[in-house]
Amino acid sequence: MSETPGWTSPGSPEPAPGPSESGHQAPPVPQTTAALAPPHSGPQPGPAVPPGQTPGPGIIPLRPLGFGELMDGAFALVRRYWKTAFGLSLVLACVLELVQAGVSWWIHTSGTLTEATFDGYYTLPLEMLAGVISTGLLTPVIGNSLLGRDTTPKQAWAQARPHLGRLTGLALLQTVILLGSLAVPLVPIFALTGVTMQPALLLLVPPAMVPMIFLWVRVSFAAPALILERQSVVGALKRSWHLVRGSWWRMFGTMLVFGIAVLLLAMVLTVPGAIITLLIGGSPTDIYATDAEAAIGIGVMAVCGVLAKTLTIPLTGNMIGLLYIDQRIRREALDLELARAAGLPGQWTPAAGAPVPGQYPPPGA
Repeated sequence: MSETPGWTSPGSPEPAPGPSESGHQAPPVPQTTAALAPPHSGPQPGPAVPPGQTPGPGIIPLRPLGFGELMDGAFALVRRYWKTAFGLSLVLACVLELVQAGVSWWIHTSGTLTEATFDGYYTLPLEMLAGVISTGLLTPVIGNSLLGRDTTPKQAWAQARPHLGRLTGLALLQTVILLGSLAVPLVPIFALTGVTMQPALLLLVPPAMVPMIFLWVRVSFAAPALILERQSVVGALKRSWHLVRGSWWRMFGTMLVFGIAVLLLAMVLTVPGAIITLLIGGSPTDIYATDAEAAIGIGVMAVCGVLAKTLTIPLTGNMIGLLYIDQRIRREALDLELARAAGLPGQWTPAAGAPVPGQYPPPGA
């Protein structure tokens, strides 16, 4: 079993003992659980709660969240911290679209119709890699927002930078696991279809994707666990597996519906570019277009792709991070630990050796 994680924020000092709301002297927080400390020396009353707003120091309520609240929270975090969110996602979006533009140009100059058909899938491994990295980089923003702290792009990078090596390793390992689980059943199906010339075998493709989808949901919380709990690469994967256990269908349904919503949003931004390229006859998948038409089409689609990915990457990362928070609140009472760390009124501090809300593994596990 991995080391006992709690809730950490790189660079946050440990809170000094101070008087609790009950009037008793608060003992130091046990070293076995790292708490996200408030920026002051001891617990203090939280900010006033506006009428109709759920109590909490930030824009995300400290309680289990419904699907609508998860959706609203993902968009609210982007609106509140748009400089940080878009700054991080813009870099990843530019890298992805530059690679995609290079692939499209290669297909135009020396590709076949079959290769042109799969134009949008060649960068799938890179997009999966970028998705894990972006989730990890945005996790400190989510963690700070739960305590009512604003995070600038510089602060977000400073907090995520010490974990960048492990985060990159996690992204690589997670991508290999998911692609491997997809390739193992699909390669024989496509090979057998080509040998027997029986297109009906392609009906086996959707069922063959089930193992990859199952694993994708089970390891989706690895990046937040690595950043906020300072887990190792393998420990983060095990931690995600533990958190999702027993809640797979709820996680899958939430991610599926949100993914469809994000896909529709991306289509709104990319369809105009596709229409423009069709009008000028320079679609990236048209190998018979002239070089000038293809260059214009690839350029237009790249610009639209950067806009779409810059907006959707942080939304997806925020949703994964909020689902991770929500699951820990439901499983481990993390909301109590966060409220205490934020200095909200009425929150107790556990005595040394007592079970700590949010502790992992939970007592008796």
